[in-house]
Amino acid sequence: MTPLVPVSVDVTTSMVAVVTVLTAVVIGLATLARPSRATVVWGVAFGIGMLGAYLWLAGHHTGAPVLRAASSALVVVFVPLVWIGVRMHFERTAPWLPVIVSLIAVPTALVLTSGTRWYLPVFHAVFLAMAVFAGLLAWELLRGQPPARDIVMPLALAACGFVVVAVVSGASALVSGGVSTEEQLSALRGMNAVGTIVVSTCAAFTLVLLVRVETATPGDAGAAERARRRLRTAETQNDSAWSILDVRLDDPADLREASSSAGFRRITERFHADILESLPATADAEGVGDDRAIVLIHGSDEAVRFHLRALLSRISVIDRDAPVSGIRSSASIGWVTASTAGFDYDVLVAAAAAAAVRAREAGGDQWKRATPADLLAV
Repeated sequence: MTPLVPVSVDVTTSMVAVVTVLTAVVIGLATLARPSRATVVWGVAFGIGMLGAYLWLAGHHTGAPVLRAASSALVVVFVPLVWIGVRMHFERTAPWLPVIVSLIAVPTALVLTSGTRWYLPVFHAVFLAMAVFAGLLAWELLRGQPPARDIVMPLALAACGFVVVAVVSGASALVSGGVSTEEQLSALRGMNAVGTIVVSTCAAFTLVLLVRVETATPGDAGAAERARRRLRTAETQNDSAWSILDVRLDDPADLREASSSAGFRRITERFHADILESLPATADAEGVGDDRAIVLIHGSDEAVRFHLRALLSRISVIDRDAPVSGIRSSASIGWVTASTAGFDYDVLVAAAAAAAVRAREAGGDQWKRATPADLLAV
């Protein structure tokens, strides 16, 4: 019987494996799925970080100081790129000069001093400089009122941890006069490997969720609550000329298969833009998904029918700039009025949803009004 050979996986090998997987996740789920300036920068950052991880593994096995220095440089310049990408994502000014200086100066400084007695102090200086970017990254994620504080918190905490570790390691270097340079470098390498795993993991989760959770919808988080308030006010004033529309893009699965991820994104963006442009300014639109929106609209039955016809006509116009030539989309709409279903927002939405399902089952590209059967089901 062949004896089993124990598998030994050190922190360096683990770092390479983790960073490789996270790079594939970010590029696949963020850069390619939601292409933008920010996601491209993040993809480049993870690509550079992955290259640094492989150089780190090569330096670990060969012991070459130049490889170790180059890998350390590529791993730490990951932070400025993530910071500038976050500023782009939140549509803030993007000062590229400090980032470009870091991308050039950090690898140059570490590679030129590798194998000399100047490498350790230069590395600590670089580490502290990158900690400045980490602090700025945490500030960008937490400043003001971020749309999803729970999403940005992992990366923000990891960035704050980066700052603490950089400051503590720099301070300890000043008081550890009895410790040899090689021992200090060995401790720093182990700490950096673990730190790279933590920071890159938190960054991947935060950045992908930031991109994927935000839908291309015209509504905002308070649209539903605002609609509830308006309906309560209408009830006190006995104003029953309010309607709820459930607008759904027909055949979203087929459209997704017929185009790329970016192409489907463009289709859904146009779908929500058509909804806004076809309705009066007084209407409230709440996006509840890439292919669905809930609309609160005021007006007589004839006025609502006019807007429904305009909306269906606008959505069904062939988009000649679409990724798939000549692609045509359509929508199914469920319509319910307060005069027939009351002023309870949730009841109205459920009735409109049932009517929208009937419209889609009837072939799509049409609207259906909620029936007593829909209201009974609710």
